[in-house]
Amino acid sequence: RAPPAPPPAAPPCGLRSVSVGVGALGLGYPSPETVVFRYCGGGCPAPPTLHGLALGAVLGPGGPGGGPC
Repeated sequence: RAPPAPPPAAPPCGLRSVSVGVGALGLGYPSPETVVFRYCGGGCPAPPTLHGLALGAVLGPGGPGGGPC
């Protein structure tokens, strides 16, 4: 039997972005506009900050971190 595969490595730390339609933000009105959110993602080791802790509480586990890129 083959040994278990190692867990996949976290992607490198870097600036990520995601485009979100304004209508999907739940602001109460339709709009054709989009907003680009930028955040640090991947394996970004950093000591915890108040911003990072608040961001984690809002986004939940697996969300973008609040540390520097």
